[in-house]
Amino acid sequence: MPKPPARHKRPRLYRRAEYRSILGICLSVTALSGAAQETSEFLYDWHPKETLTEEQKEQVGPGCDGLYIDPTRGKFTAEDDNYREIPLVIEADSSELREGEVAELRGDVQVTQGSRTIGADRMIYSISDDTAALEGNVSIRQPGLLLRGSGASANGVDHSAEFNEALFVLHEQHLRGAATTIRQTSDKVIELENGSYTSCEPNNKTWVLEGEKITIDTNSNWGVGHNVKLKIHDIPLIYLPYITFPVGDERKSGFLFPSVNISERNGLDVSTPYYWNAAPNYDMTITPRYIGKRGGMLELEGRHLSKQFSNLANVAFLANDRGGRIPNVGDAETTEQAVPYKGEDRWLGHFHQNGGLSRGWFTQVEYTQVSDNDYFRDLGTSSFTLQNTTHLDQSFIAGVQLNNWQIRGLAQDYQVLLYDVNDPYQRLPQINIDGNYQLGEVTTVLKHELTRFDHGDNYWRDGRAIIKGSRLNTDYRIATNQRLSWGFFQPQLGVQSLHYQFDEDTISATANSHPTLVTSMGSLDTGLIFEHPGGKILQTLEPRIFYLYRSYTDHSELFGITDDGQNVNFDTSARTFSYAQLYRDSRFIGGDRLGDANRMTVGLTSNWSDQASNEEYFSISLGQIIYFDDQRVSLNEGTTTVEKSEFAGDMRLRLGSIGRLYANAVYDSEEGLFNRGGSGIQIATANAQSLFNLGYNYIRRETASSTGIDQIDTSFVTPVSKQWHLMGRYNYDFGSKTELETFVGLEYNDCCYRIRLLARRWLDSNIAPLAESSEPLYDSGLFFYFNLKGLGSSGERVNAILEDSIYGYREREKFLNQ
Repeated sequence: MPKPPARHKRPRLYRRAEYRSILGICLSVTALSGAAQETSEFLYDWHPKETLTEEQKEQVGPGCDGLYIDPTRGKFTAEDDNYREIPLVIEADSSELREGEVAELRGDVQVTQGSRTIGADRMIYSISDDTAALEGNVSIRQPGLLLRGSGASANGVDHSAEFNEALFVLHEQHLRGAATTIRQTSDKVIELENGSYTSCEPNNKTWVLEGEKITIDTNSNWGVGHNVKLKIHDIPLIYLPYITFPVGDERKSGFLFPSVNISERNGLDVSTPYYWNAAPNYDMTITPRYIGKRGGMLELEGRHLSKQFSNLANVAFLANDRGGRIPNVGDAETTEQAVPYKGEDRWLGHFHQNGGLSRGWFTQVEYTQVSDNDYFRDLGTSSFTLQNTTHLDQSFIAGVQLNNWQIRGLAQDYQVLLYDVNDPYQRLPQINIDGNYQLGEVTTVLKHELTRFDHGDNYWRDGRAIIKGSRLNTDYRIATNQRLSWGFFQPQLGVQSLHYQFDEDTISATANSHPTLVTSMGSLDTGLIFEHPGGKILQTLEPRIFYLYRSYTDHSELFGITDDGQNVNFDTSARTFSYAQLYRDSRFIGGDRLGDANRMTVGLTSNWSDQASNEEYFSISLGQIIYFDDQRVSLNEGTTTVEKSEFAGDMRLRLGSIGRLYANAVYDSEEGLFNRGGSGIQIATANAQSLFNLGYNYIRRETASSTGIDQIDTSFVTPVSKQWHLMGRYNYDFGSKTELETFVGLEYNDCCYRIRLLARRWLDSNIAPLAESSEPLYDSGLFFYFNLKGLGSSGERVNAILEDSIYGYREREKFLNQ
């Protein structure tokens, strides 16, 4: 390609008939203007849905009846945007050159400079200073932007332009507007004087932002307005002397839309966030919040990103809590019981960090602390899950990754948000040194974990002394994994050990303060794969055997080591039996027990999958453990005698492209009972308009004191018309006859705005101890969300509820907003 001439070369003036082939791009535009009527759709490059191709229809947003289409899209390269290196090409029906420096062009004037095209009925162009005055049907078009006006002036030196009685459209941002004067101060910035803008379709004025001056920067994707009014259906609703707003995904300093909720406990709850974009890698959201029945509070969130660290910090503070209102506690004995935090300061602190970021070292900090056990219930998120958070992690991790070794240190504590529950042990510290070596097909794993278990108290709540001390766990293994087309073969040998050093003042004088336990193990995991091809479907039958042997080692030195007969148990519990447990090599979670084993798992799996893509359609698995010896190691002293386990099964079924069906169960063949199980169906239509989830979980009550679980959880989102959607959730426990959470919501999703209203009732389980009544206590509330697309949104707590409660809702939002 020859080098383009210098920018200030004299422009070439062509008569249209003689140089039609040179200006093919421009002529394709002017031909459109000659054929189309001067409708608002034409003025804004708007194309109704019925005129679009199938590919274009996929780009139409929710609730929209068409699309802004830039006719120049895809026709230019990046070189065409370099106006400084491209000469002007001007054509018109007639032209006149005055004194060699001023050209007057008349009749369908077209000026092209790379990807920019200027059109008018008449233009006077000054060659010396590269300026032009345009009259009649003036337009400037460049990729992603169209400006039209009755008259304009343009400057080729700084690429600026000024339009009178003008309108504009930003195709990619789905925005249009109009103004008395529009100035294009650079390629990516336009200023509106006495102007307006909206994301609504042509001839739709659902919402319009009007202002004395509005600046839209498509480079930063942000806008600024001065003395603006927000009109809804031509009715002024809000006046603001200054506003910043997004016209894309980028964020900029300024007030965000307020959030408004109403609940029985707190009354009116209004938040007005201010976003401060301090630097490209640092920002903060400052949120003044007013809660009618509690008072004013302040919430802060800061984020920082560097080459080594990613940081997030949250702080919230409410001074002199008014107490709120606890529903259904008229029988509380005292005011302190009904409003226990009245007059107190409530606060939250949270810090999260990830360090290293793809380097040889790494750090992670997760620290959360609140003023009291009920902070999240009273003041936190509206998510049912987070409102019932019971343990807040307070941990710090640092480590280094070497070629074959990883060294990691951990310091960890928890804040427990439950009444009359013992705090867990602190790990101060825990050091892991793990090695991994690959020698051909043989893998050697060397694991070491040294932990100091400490506690802030010396006695449990029941008055027993707390055992404190250090524990060293080692686990050395050597294994190989042979996988072939007909099956797999994975033998493994290992040695595990436990070493303790107890604080002598926490155990009895007769107990061993430094016991050591050692055991050896061997396992074999093997299976066969039988294939039965049948056209496009491949069916497999996969029998599997897992044999595990671990020698018995005496744990008696860990039992009854205190004067009141306590056993050593820093962090260990028995695993709940399930299908996944069939092929695990330990029945314990934690490091205080080395479980003896002489057992074999016999299992069978059958898969139906696509022969070409290997995509699974259906899978069903069943297995059982056969015990050859008693299990002599337990959490407490005692031996478990059992010949075989319950049957455990797992099933998955793909429902075409829209969903899946799943089920799992544990069946006791001797008693003929299902001890636990779960099943469900999850459906999502291809266009993400509909979601449906139905789940059931069951754990049989084993004793009179245990409650078990017998719960159903169903949720859905479904369209009831083109733009209306209904959504809801119902979560109920049949065993306790308790409704856990219920809500129903309605959404209207238009092309330029979106509204949701959610009515919710949920179990307020944390406040049950405050009232004498054994009846469940509930809270209820109304939650609002509205989004003026292209301007801002309010009510993000509604999103938090929906994403937490409806499986697939987060993915649905990403799909609809892409």
